[in-house]
Amino acid sequence: MTHIRHFADPAESKTAARARRARRWTWVAGVSLWVCGLLAIWQERALAPGVHDGMQRLVAQAQGVMDGNEAVRALLAGVDGGVDVAKDAGLAPLTALLLRATE
Repeated sequence: MTHIRHFADPAESKTAARARRARRWTWVAGVSLWVCGLLAIWQERALAPGVHDGMQRLVAQAQGVMDGNEAVRALLAGVDGGVDVAKDAGLAPLTALLLRATE
């Protein structure tokens, strides 16, 4: 149930609007911080060995699911055209995809 408050004072409504914006940005900043933390753990196992190992298992399981699904393989084959070029150039596959996307 949503409660809509009507403010008699314009300053009070401005303060409420500022509080809504602050809550929205807090959520965005929290999610961004969470993602940055996971990326740091992915790159450096010593930060959280248990989480890193869990992420590795999750990636292996996702690769197994993708390998067994023809629709996903066809989709990735269409998107993943730059991987062979990346291997020849000595680049990471993700780098090749990003370079291909910016062309």
